[in-house]
Order: sequence, then C-alpha cells, then structure tokens
Amino acid sequence: MTEREINRIRKKFILISTLSLFCVMLLMGGCIYLFNTFTVQNESRQILLYIAENDGELPLGEELIVSSDDSYYEEDITEQDIQGTMEWSLRRIFGTEDFQVQSQDSMYATRYFAVLFDDSMEIEEIKASHISAIDNRQAGFYAQYALGCRNPFGNIGRFYYLVAERTSAPGTIVIYLDRTAQLMAINRIVFIALALLGAGTLLAFFFMRLFSDQIVRNEVENAEKQKQFITNASHELKTPLAVIRANTEMQEMMEGETEWTSSTKRQVDRMNGLIQNLVRISRARETEGDEFTLMNIAPAVGETADSFIPVAESDGKILLKEIPDTIFMKASDSRIRQLVSLLTDNAVKYCDPAGTVRVTLSKSGRTVLFSVSNDYADGASVDYSRFFERFYRQNEAHTISSTNGQGNTNTKTIEKNGYGIGLSIVENLVQSLDGTIWVSWKDGKITFTCKFRG
Repeated sequence: MTEREINRIRKKFILISTLSLFCVMLLMGGCIYLFNTFTVQNESRQILLYIAENDGELPLGEELIVSSDDSYYEEDITEQDIQGTMEWSLRRIFGTEDFQVQSQDSMYATRYFAVLFDDSMEIEEIKASHISAIDNRQAGFYAQYALGCRNPFGNIGRFYYLVAERTSAPGTIVIYLDRTAQLMAINRIVFIALALLGAGTLLAFFFMRLFSDQIVRNEVENAEKQKQFITNASHELKTPLAVIRANTEMQEMMEGETEWTSSTKRQVDRMNGLIQNLVRISRARETEGDEFTLMNIAPAVGETADSFIPVAESDGKILLKEIPDTIFMKASDSRIRQLVSLLTDNAVKYCDPAGTVRVTLSKSGRTVLFSVSNDYADGASVDYSRFFERFYRQNEAHTISSTNGQGNTNTKTIEKNGYGIGLSIVENLVQSLDGTIWVSWKDGKITFTCKFRG
C-alpha cells in the first residue's frame, strides 16, 4: 500500500472508532435517562395511589417512623429480615415499593392537589393545601382535562395525574402530583451526560489521532522502502539482461541465428517488459505530485485510441470510437492516457480475429463512463472475478481454424504475449482517479467499464 492509502485507512479507522464510541456513550446516556424516567414514573404512580386510597389526604405513616432510641436496634436479626431488607432496597431503587410517608418533612415536601367528584361527576371538594402554584379554578380545569384522557395515569408537563374511584364515598378522585424537582434532576443528569459525551468524544478523537500517527508511521516507512526496492531492483536487473542480450547477439553474428538464440532474446525482452510493468504498477497508485484538475479528457482519450488504429488494422481488426468533443472531470492527463492505452492495447490483443474493438466515452449527470469492448466469442465460461489479480492470465493463446479450397481444415495457434499485471495496473489507475471498474460479457463481447465522478 502507498502512503496515501495508509493515511486513508487511518482516517477511516479514526472516524469509525470515534463514531462507535459516540454511539456507545449515547446509548449508555439514553439508558440512564430512561431508567431515571421510569423510576420517577413508577414512584409517582405509587404516591398517587397512596393519596387516592386516603381520599386525597397524605397521612403520616406510623410503621416507617424510625425511633431514635436504642430499642430500634435488635440483636436477633434473622435471615428473613436480611432478605426482606434486600428486597425492599431493590424495590426502592426501581421505584416499585409501596409508598409510605416517613416524616412530616416528606409529607410537606410532596406537592399535590386533589379534586373529588361525586357520583354525578360534579366537583364536591378541591384539596389544594399542599401546593401554592395552583388555585381552585386551575385545579378544576386540570381535573376536567384528566377526565377526558384515555389513560387514567399519565403526565402533563411537570405534573403526573391519576384518575381513580373514591374509597370513602361514591364518585371519582383526580390527583395531580408536582414532580418538578425530580424532572429537573433528570434534566441535569441528561445535560451532564451530553457534556461528558461531547468532551469524551473529542478527547477520544484527539488521542486516537495522536496514537494512530505513531502506529502507521512504520507502515508508511515500509511502503516507501518497498517502492525503493522495486525501483532499485529494476535498475540492477537491467544490466545483466543487457549483457545477456549483447552476448546472444554476438553469438548470432559468429555462429548464425538459431532457435535457442531467438528464444533467449524473446525471454530477455519479456523480462525487460516485466520489469517495466513492475515499476509502473508500483507507481500507478502514487498520486503525490500529480496535478488533478478539472480538464477535458475527450482529446486525451481520442488521441490515445487513435494511436492503436494502425495496430488493430495490421492485425486484421477494426477499432471504432464513440467520443464526444468535451467531457470534463477532475483527473490527470498522464493517468487518463495510460488508462486508455492499457485497456485499448488489451482489447486489441485479445480481440477475436477480424473482430471489432470499440472505445466509448460518455457522461450522464455527474457520472463519467469510459468503456472498451472487443469481440470475445469464448468468454462465456471465463472467470471474470480474477481478471484484476496480478499475474493472472486467462488465455495464453487463441486457436484459429480455417478451411482451404480443397476442404482441408487448417488449425493455427496464435500466442498472446502478456504479463498478467496490465489489468491490475488499470485497476490501480482507476482507483487513483477515485473511480470504479468492472468487466462484463454479453453476446460475444467483453466490456471493461470505468465509472468516475464528473
């Protein structure tokens, strides 16, 4: 991988990690909020039920008053007492225990009002002595609103209400409980949680960015060393290959050309081409120093395709173009020409005899499509998923059958020279231009399609 790709992966990792942490913290904050809301709701319901059972009054519960003398502490504590205490604690946490007023402070701290209706649904009495913010007129209005609600228990803003049957006389009682303090406490918790969420996300992003720089530094250095190794190795290999070719040519001058000397020169040329392609593929994904500007790529595509017309004609094939005058996209002229050259050369080389190669360039909205197709009758059973693998070659030769005038069939095999990395270079070029490429086959034609953002 190149330094640009490593940094791209690093940025994606930081983004995904930060978002993951943010989502987890947001989920935890939401759970805390829901838990507290659920607790306040259940606690409010228990208080309202207790008040309803006492016909709108909040009497002081005797059984929960804790004495201050020493007689409260008993030496004989049974296992049942411990289990009962634990059960009461859990119910207290989740707000599901039966409500009892523990002291006069608790009684006066509970702000509520109650409206009692008789059996004909006329207001019989309004008890609003435990709240100062609501007068009798407002209490009656709130009570009528609660009677019109479907759910006998709910909340209106800071108030929780309960509609129940009276226990002391026929009729209905409507009770409103002011939970301003509890709701404000929940809001404070939510605010603190959001503040911690934002601060924690920023700190996590900062530390991940800081430490990721140190982590990827070694990978960047290794990628640079790999690039230097390929460049240095290519230069070192050129010298012995040049010597082998010179010695072979000298041998031909002295002893004449033979099958073995010709084979040696072909392999030398093949090695030289392979070295050049290895250097090219190592640099294909490097964009540092390239000028990516908004340019008209149509002339570069057309001129490059034109250079292959003589090659196709000499091989008995036809090259057609469908290229408009102007197609603008953000690109590099050298990369566009290299991309067109590689795909067109591949199409001419592997096109069926007397077949047609077609180079097409078009634009739809902000999408630029560039495709190169050629006749390929034997492509139905080809594994196209491996076409962009390095050193993968589907067919090394084409077999051509022809019939002469005497009815005899002649078979000729044409070798296709290639290194199996041309399409890999094409894929790297397309990716460096922020595009995608795919291959398809239909009706005896194979098509390589590149998609870019215009």
